[in-house]
Amino acid sequence: MASSMDELECFKVGAQVEVCLEEVGFRGSWYAATVARAASRRTGKILLEFHNLMSDGEGRKRLKEFVQVVLVRPVPPREAHRAFAVSEEVDAYHNDGWWEGVVISVLEGSRYSVYFRCSREQMDFAGSDLRLHREWVHGNWVPPLEEDPSHT
Repeated sequence: MASSMDELECFKVGAQVEVCLEEVGFRGSWYAATVARAASRRTGKILLEFHNLMSDGEGRKRLKEFVQVVLVRPVPPREAHRAFAVSEEVDAYHNDGWWEGVVISVLEGSRYSVYFRCSREQMDFAGSDLRLHREWVHGNWVPPLEEDPSHT
């Protein structure tokens, strides 16, 4: 998450970002959005237009909302064709967002069983619907992007 105004360079108008929603039922989830208005130094808020969350019942008008900039991060990197291990923290794509969970078992066919602490649910996912969980800390990803051995 952003922690200083110097780090806001990656949150310019038009930038693709993710935002952590803190409402009940959404804790531990990240949703894709585009920066519609840069962060205000006075309020610390940024205007985002969500990609998959709608503000109307017909699903035609994308939700626009001011959120605290500390809840916003760039879109995390993903390693192509990554295998996951038991106990690894992952983000799983579900219900139009990325949800933080932990791999509790490796299944056949590149599938994984993931447990979500926030909702106390367990679900199975294809490896293509998972990414390694990363935090945005002082302008860097933790853990950093892994080197692809095929490119060395």
